Amino acid sequence: MATTRETRTRQTPVGGVLALFTAATFAAITTEMLPVGLLPLMSSSFGVSDSRTGLLVSAYAAVVVLASVPLTAVVARWPRRTVLVALLVAYAASNLVLAAADGWWVALACRLLAGLAHAGFFSVVVGAAVALVPPDRVGRAVAAVSAGNALALVGGVPLGTALGTALGWRWAFVVAAVVLLLLAAATLVLLPKAPAPAASAAVPVLQAVRERPLQRVALVVVVLMLGHFTLWTYVSPLLLDVGVPASGVGLVLLGYGGAGVVGLLLAGAVVDRHLRGATVSAVAATALLLLALGLLGVAPDLLPGLPGGAGSGDLVRTLTVAVVVAWGAAFGMLPTLLQTLALRASPASEDAAPALVNASFNVGIAGGGLVGAQVLLLAEPSVLALVGAAGAGLALALLPGRSAARR
Repeated sequence: MATTRETRTRQTPVGGVLALFTAATFAAITTEMLPVGLLPLMSSSFGVSDSRTGLLVSAYAAVVVLASVPLTAVVARWPRRTVLVALLVAYAASNLVLAAADGWWVALACRLLAGLAHAGFFSVVVGAAVALVPPDRVGRAVAAVSAGNALALVGGVPLGTALGTALGWRWAFVVAAVVLLLLAAATLVLLPKAPAPAASAAVPVLQAVRERPLQRVALVVVVLMLGHFTLWTYVSPLLLDVGVPASGVGLVLLGYGGAGVVGLLLAGAVVDRHLRGATVSAVAATALLLLALGLLGVAPDLLPGLPGGAGSGDLVRTLTVAVVVAWGAAFGMLPTLLQTLALRASPASEDAAPALVNASFNVGIAGGGLVGAQVLLLAEPSVLALVGAAGAGLALALLPGRSAARR
């Protein structure tokens, strides 16, 4: 007799639902990052400094860190379809109220609501995607969800920024809200009814997140993201420092994002068959590329007479741009690989791993920004890359063994 999972897979348009999840993730990440591109316009509108408007992003991340695990434990009592629809509507509501906000405090309240939606959404959407596919295709399902993240950084945020700049920042959030409402309606139609995750999980979420194999993966994520975001948060100063013109920084970052999509596709192709090997390779490549960026930053001073124009910075600038793009490809593989590694570390609860990984990513994002800020006060931007390489190297040493990856 077929299992409930197999029956549900046959009865569901899996490709269509995974495409829906990709689109929903795209809209969610675009919502998260929109204030970054529209920060000066929002600051002017609210009459506050850029640094205070920047808190709309950091407060959002803080809510995600604090709420991901407990909120996932609570919503596990309800069917995923119900929860996803409610969270997408909450995202939309936060954007609509933010678009009409007349003061910074109202805007902050809206971002806290959006952060709460994010805390639940990424845990539930990964669990819902995994539940639709056979065990040997779990990694591909995770890659489909991760694709929305990569595409949002390449297309969603730039498009939202362009729209907000042309028509006013409020319209960017209105459009995002409308898209989220449409996705909520599509989720209600396409995603099949299924029992609440708590009804089928072998162990509750709060118990599963205390398991050592899953906590080890979470530690790897925190350390690796700390290293990555120590530099990534301040990658623009590094590019400017090696001679990339201000007008060219955006193009370099676009190349980084495009390479990230390539990395995501590669991860999706190998994740289910070669999880540990691919993860080791991606983390090692990240560490080496960050190390290369750090060494390139000091090359003009150490090697002023190097043939090919190193003294003037031409060669260093070209190599730096190439390494940043390659870094994008390596990092683009990591969300899919690390999320799948976490799922295999906690097979008894499909929602526990995404919740803990979601929180761990945001700890790394926030912590990397803080570490990078302190380093930048004392040293050149190239030192940020060396610190990041050390973090990635430590993450490589902490990776679980083969048995955890095969589980």
